[in-house]
Amino acid sequence: MALSIPDTAFIIAYYRANNELVSCDPYAKLWVRPSLQKWVNEFATKVSEYDELLHCMRNRYFHLTLEELLGSGSKLLCINLGAGFSMYPYNLSEDLVTIEADFDDVVAFKKEAIARFTADGSLPSRKVRWINTDITRQEDQARLKTLLNDYKGYRKVIMIEGVFFFLNQGQINSVIEFCREILNTGDILLAESFEEQIKETAVFIRLKTYFEKELHSDGTTTTLPRSFYEELPGFNLKRSNSTLELARELELVPEDMQESEVLNEYCYFLVRE
Repeated sequence: MALSIPDTAFIIAYYRANNELVSCDPYAKLWVRPSLQKWVNEFATKVSEYDELLHCMRNRYFHLTLEELLGSGSKLLCINLGAGFSMYPYNLSEDLVTIEADFDDVVAFKKEAIARFTADGSLPSRKVRWINTDITRQEDQARLKTLLNDYKGYRKVIMIEGVFFFLNQGQINSVIEFCREILNTGDILLAESFEEQIKETAVFIRLKTYFEKELHSDGTTTTLPRSFYEELPGFNLKRSNSTLELARELELVPEDMQESEVLNEYCYFLVRE
């Protein structure tokens, strides 16, 4: 069952829809494609049965963090780089203003679908703007930077979720440099990635093998040590959490589960200095 990288956006939405309470996403069901259940079952068998749950923890982390930032009282602009079919604006206060950036086909499909869902009452109306872009390209970064002229006076929070895994180190550095350029002192960068120690685990090797087969990827995957975030010039790492840690807090995984057994991702909260 061949998949493309945009198809994974449907898979992640499927995960969230199956676990609305823990993912904090009651609208994920709008993206459900029942035909993908076969892929979900196959992935659970061949790679990791806990991947669905941990992806929901990732969504929960970003949702709760945005909710926390909205409670600070400042005007908040969320810039979601590689937004896929995430639904954060619709699950949070209408005060949140959002820019979603992704590839042309993803943006075109999502923009049309959101308009339809809003028109028929399936979704509340929210202040969301879409821009089709490859965030690793400097010319596309420049277009997004120009767009920000319309949002002076907002505190910005950039989200980068489910993206770095597919980029090489040079591309990641380019994206981080762009974030550094457009964020002001006190603005927030939220990022997620795998840590380096996962590379030698059996579950991660199974993941790479499966992606190379089903996504026809070239095998390029990137993991980042905690030190990458700790040492980022111009940023202060305030806190980090892992998806396994969050699942443990909710008692959703066996108490004795080891990190090496699952695809454990880390979420980082950084403040621009």
